Amino acid sequence: MLKSFISFLVLMVSVQAHALRLEYVGETSIPTGTKFEKATIGGLSGMVWSDNTLYALSDDKGRAGEPRFFEFDLKIDKKTVTLTPKKVHFITSLPMEGDKPAGLDPEGLVRLLDGDFLISSEGNNDAKPREMPRIFRVNADGKWKSDFPIPDKFLPETTGQQKKGIQNNAAFEGLTSFADGKFVFTSTESSLAQDYISGEEINGDWIRILKYEDKGQQGYKPVAEYAYRVDAFKDNQKGKEVFRGVSEILALSEAKMLVLERGVRIFSKNLWAQTVAIYLADLSKGTDITGLTKLSDGKFTGVDKIKLIDFETDLTKERGDKTIQNFEALTWGPKLADGRRTLLVMVDNNFSKKELTEMIVFAVEGE
Repeated sequence: MLKSFISFLVLMVSVQAHALRLEYVGETSIPTGTKFEKATIGGLSGMVWSDNTLYALSDDKGRAGEPRFFEFDLKIDKKTVTLTPKKVHFITSLPMEGDKPAGLDPEGLVRLLDGDFLISSEGNNDAKPREMPRIFRVNADGKWKSDFPIPDKFLPETTGQQKKGIQNNAAFEGLTSFADGKFVFTSTESSLAQDYISGEEINGDWIRILKYEDKGQQGYKPVAEYAYRVDAFKDNQKGKEVFRGVSEILALSEAKMLVLERGVRIFSKNLWAQTVAIYLADLSKGTDITGLTKLSDGKFTGVDKIKLIDFETDLTKERGDKTIQNFEALTWGPKLADGRRTLLVMVDNNFSKKELTEMIVFAVEGE
């Protein structure tokens, strides 16, 4: 009994030593409807801090303008956070899809060393024919250059009954890179159609994390896949959780990354809010599932995960009873005056007057 207890303590010390600690610093917001150079700021679903600039990608599908990303000046002075827009870039020159312009639902953003950007798009299963999920490269001004190859298991049939591929509006939400862009990771928001088991999402969806490697002249190639299990729905005194998925990932190394899980809690018939938590995931503890077209085709081990912070329970002192918004974007930010690096978490306001574009800043310790 004593031996088992000592082993448990050693395990807990090991977990705590390797886990990150996030300390709330401050936050800022941008009112819905704010414009910069006639472009509406909103739908900010992906972002990256690079060269003392915050780049943020809008997932606008034409509701308030053309696909675009913004540049912001970001200042953090003790607990005061200031975000100021300074430039907007429109995504242009994508190849036509048949006789119509390419449809985009931009979600993830990565900046490469040469100044190019990588963008992930969810596609649209409601379109006829279906618009495919994609990851593509643009130059610094947003002009399309090339597309990544997407493994067939992620692609839905173009027409007819869907039996495989991403579910609608639940594709490549997450995008991150490591080792100066040598490795790129993307994640689906929910399970693939062939991995989905009706009713099982309440116990936690299995989503896939897809790893790419830069092969030089051959470009980026998919090299591995991992299964990550989203937390089960959790009801509380406030209401019932009815959805939960992965809205962003952020690499710490080739094997470890932060994972942003975002859900929906229903309070009453017409009142709801988001549920948000950040986890530390270790891909090295999971098996490569590249060979499994369906997860039920074989045995596999999912990646390890440790919860770092839950916005519903861990930020009440700092944020009071503020409604939890639709947080969708993560990036490492500038260093604080004390030398600690920061983590930035951004809201996609869905261009709704009932929602707000918020950004929270955390100081990071550990790892």
